[in-house]
Amino acid sequence: MFKKITLKNYRTHVDTTLELQEITLLMGSNNSGKSNLLTGIQHFSKLVSQPSSEKSQEVGKNNYYPHKHCLDTSHKPLVFACEWENQNGNVVYHQELYPLKEKMGCKEKIEISTEHTLLQEHGYAKASHEMLLRTKLEDNANLLDEDKRLLDNFFRSLAFVHYYNFQPAFLKGQAIPSIIPKIDYQNVRIPRDLGMEGVHFQTLVKYVKNHEQETYSRFIAFLRRFVPSFHGILLKNDRVFWQFDMTKDTSKLPYFEPQFVSDGILKAGAVALLCALKNPPALIMIEEVENGVNIENVAEFLGWLRQTVGKDKKTQFILTTHSPSVIRQFSGDSRAIGDLDAVYNVNLDKKNYRSVLTNLNDALGVYVRMGTVAGDFEEKGGKEIVKVKPYKLTELFYDGILK
Repeated sequence: MFKKITLKNYRTHVDTTLELQEITLLMGSNNSGKSNLLTGIQHFSKLVSQPSSEKSQEVGKNNYYPHKHCLDTSHKPLVFACEWENQNGNVVYHQELYPLKEKMGCKEKIEISTEHTLLQEHGYAKASHEMLLRTKLEDNANLLDEDKRLLDNFFRSLAFVHYYNFQPAFLKGQAIPSIIPKIDYQNVRIPRDLGMEGVHFQTLVKYVKNHEQETYSRFIAFLRRFVPSFHGILLKNDRVFWQFDMTKDTSKLPYFEPQFVSDGILKAGAVALLCALKNPPALIMIEEVENGVNIENVAEFLGWLRQTVGKDKKTQFILTTHSPSVIRQFSGDSRAIGDLDAVYNVNLDKKNYRSVLTNLNDALGVYVRMGTVAGDFEEKGGKEIVKVKPYKLTELFYDGILK
């Protein structure tokens, strides 16, 4: 799983490091930099994880100039770095993109830690405009098998990062983007084919009902916990209809076209589909998790994510929200969803136009020690974790103590 992700000079993130938990929550107002952070992670995920058929990848100006911090005039490098681990070892990866005469320069280095430590670099001793480190590692006959397996798992995880900003019109099939990749039914990949806005959602629901019964059964089970009246998906004349238990006569259950189904149910359905997969993405990033979802159902929604993470510890989530009520549900004692060390407040320093991340556990710890806020501490993983009543968190935001 990913332990840390760093962005430097990327849009509003001049120097941002995010420590990731199984589920990490970002809270902030509009234009604070939450989306920029998720977009940056997705951008570098795609950049590093070029198709395996390509032995090298030239870094273009479009990977630098549209994304660098708008106030930067010195052409500082764009930096992406991450720390990742599994049961076999740790990987620290670092990449820099910078202007290099007529082309773009690229520096990469990776440190592998198992029972020994190995450091590999590219683009430092000699300037390069190509990303070659992964290829050089794959072609390195001197690497131990355990190192190759660890690296393969790392790059697979980095490639399996997906960012979603689900929109009702796309989920319902009412809006179609001008450029939309077609689904290759010989190689269906639901996380990829779903699309950032959820444009292929209805098509993929039909696909899993016809071809992946195990996934479909889990999908139905998740949604029935969210909406007890939900019965299932009905396919009629190759069209998708949503069926609900609304009458006593179970032989004549009413069904509806997607456009007549609640926005919140469809958004929950898209997330349920991802959670139902046998092999969900390594990192799933979801914008505005509360949009269209009744706040009473947010705890259930978060419970799916916790269940998905708990299956094999190979999946992580980053969620963004505008609502303090989501943090209340997130840290609720009764559901044991998460702790405040996994919550970050994102603010924009308007003077320097840079995003600033504040760990909520660290911020609240100061107030608890001062006696301004009633709370306790408990030890977890060698760190003191603040325990504050969930309802108190909402009050602290509305009172302006926390921003």
